[in-house]
Amino acid sequence: MPSTRQRPHHVAITKRGLSRNWRSTGGLVFLSLLGIAQASAETRQCHLPDLHTVGERRAIGTNDLIRLRDFGGPGLGNAPAPFALSPDRRFAALQMRQADPATDSDCTALVLIPVRGGGKPYIIDDGGLIIASTSTRYGVTDLPLGTPKPALIAWNPAGRLLAYTKSFPDRSEIWIHDLVGLESRRLSSSPVDVEALSWSDDGERLLYASRRDLPAARDAIVAEGKTGFHYDGRFWPLSSDMPLPSADVPLIDQSLDAMTGKTQPFRPSDKRALHPAVQWPSASVTYAQRGSRTAWSAPADEGIDTPSRLQIRMGNRRLPCRTASCSGVNSLWWSDDGNTLYFQRRTGIGNSRTEFFAWVPGRNVPRRLLSTTDALFGCQYAGDEIICAQEASNTPRLLVAISTRDGARRLLLDPNPEYAALEPGAVRRLEWRNDAGVAAFGDLVLPPRYTSGHRLPLVIVQYQSRGFLRGGTGDEYPIQALAARGFAVLSFNRPQWRPATDAPLNEKEYLRQSMHGFADRRDVLSSLRQVIRQLDLEGLIDPLRVAITGQSDGAVTATFALANSTLFSAAILSTCCESESGLEISGEALDNFYIGMGYPATRASGESFWRVASLVDAPDARPVPLLIQAASSEFRMGLATYRDLRRRGWPIEMYIYPDEGHVKLHSAHRAAIYDRNIQWLEEQLNPLPATPGG
Repeated sequence: MPSTRQRPHHVAITKRGLSRNWRSTGGLVFLSLLGIAQASAETRQCHLPDLHTVGERRAIGTNDLIRLRDFGGPGLGNAPAPFALSPDRRFAALQMRQADPATDSDCTALVLIPVRGGGKPYIIDDGGLIIASTSTRYGVTDLPLGTPKPALIAWNPAGRLLAYTKSFPDRSEIWIHDLVGLESRRLSSSPVDVEALSWSDDGERLLYASRRDLPAARDAIVAEGKTGFHYDGRFWPLSSDMPLPSADVPLIDQSLDAMTGKTQPFRPSDKRALHPAVQWPSASVTYAQRGSRTAWSAPADEGIDTPSRLQIRMGNRRLPCRTASCSGVNSLWWSDDGNTLYFQRRTGIGNSRTEFFAWVPGRNVPRRLLSTTDALFGCQYAGDEIICAQEASNTPRLLVAISTRDGARRLLLDPNPEYAALEPGAVRRLEWRNDAGVAAFGDLVLPPRYTSGHRLPLVIVQYQSRGFLRGGTGDEYPIQALAARGFAVLSFNRPQWRPATDAPLNEKEYLRQSMHGFADRRDVLSSLRQVIRQLDLEGLIDPLRVAITGQSDGAVTATFALANSTLFSAAILSTCCESESGLEISGEALDNFYIGMGYPATRASGESFWRVASLVDAPDARPVPLLIQAASSEFRMGLATYRDLRRRGWPIEMYIYPDEGHVKLHSAHRAAIYDRNIQWLEEQLNPLPATPGG
């Protein structure tokens, strides 16, 4: 296990404005000049683009996608929050990042965006380094996940001070920026991640949560190794020959003086400030309170697929909302006067649409303000507007304001203004039903300036198709760059399996039923078969030149399809591969999880199962060219499949990327993966010549 370098916990350094001139501040513990130089040398600050930048009109290439400026997490959810709105609603703060494949690094910046008055965004500090995150699951922690560690940002109640985290390989730091003094200072440094960040109600203390006992747990594992490790569920052999720390290392709430960084007692009232969800009703997905009025959204039962529904309490009176618009609510806010409730919901096939409503409870039915297939998330109430991160199929992430009067949208920040000049392929939303009547959707992307009359090779990218169509789940298949090289690309949104029973199912029961007879996998395969048939009948694609790609669950969909159909003439996997030997090498914790889903527990009981579920065991699988681009933390799971298929004559090759988790993070690796995937698909599927400039 890599060692961690301990640093003083109560440390503060300051930066005046945007310069690199360091100075001392009264009452703080000072760093040596050498330590300051090392701290500044570790980071590279991004620059904001010229808002009037006009890019070159040409097709989209891989570098255009790799070098997009990003903020927030890679997903489209509300947590971690993509930005933080100041209490006075004057500013939104976010961490921006941009990858540079040439140096295999990222620049970062803490950006303030004026919400009102038309001011320009400006940078107040760098944002630390982009570090791969780990996850806690299967009874252990420190699992190599690979997505960027989220930056936590929190305003003090007065809106003058902004606290934020910076990540480094050996530590996590908390910084504070003073908007009046134009000064940034480091408050604390810790060898473990800060996992929650907030302010005390009086604004005098900073509250945070971390697993501060994690270094001791790692040290105990090192000591255990001197007498040999007992092999058990702590092992994750895919990435380590040592046990991982147990998931029961507690998350500990802590408090710091906001001026000195010294530890202060964590008070009972701090719990709600640091963990607001503790006051929510059970199973709630969102909650809002204004005086005696409360609103929340929660499912009616404990079933994993039961939709949430809006609930209202005004004093002692419950007000039901029985309209369809009150289901699927995932965010809500009371107006400043407490009379109107604004809420956001997901609806449509696969929850593909986002809607906003205004409702005066007890007086009328909810009034729809906006309905769109754009992804809007991380939204926060700002009086006459709701501020959200937004992505559209052909538009990277923006920060926008939505009117609470009529749903009109206003742009606050476009981190990539030059992208608008590029020439994307046309995007067409497809909706269809499979042989069992299960609804599915996806987005078809055709080459720029495509004219009908010739059939295109088709590349299927999985397994979510909301928001900006960049590279699919895991971001390894550059959709628009593929279209520019002459491919039709289907961004396929995996349909959610629905059980035949109306009884609520917990997660374990749901997964077991979905595996019975491979019901879920067969549903997904049927959806793929139907959409390929539809595109063939339209004369758009050549059904003999169809490739499937996938990462994680998408890779399982791909190998199941190769094992049980002849739909595909080539495949690329970012994760490989489910098989009996693959589970054996994955360790007891993951093996127990799969057995709980319904996978066979022994070799003797698994023969018929693996003949359907495993590509290497499928008797009728047709050999097709297969490319595996695997992370160093996962490639061992696919070694048996690779060996067997190669010995049987399959055209298979595998590349392994060092220092990568489940999702690959290094920008040099991501660029190499993008380019290799395109080149390989061109060799296998022989598209028409590339679009000029692609």
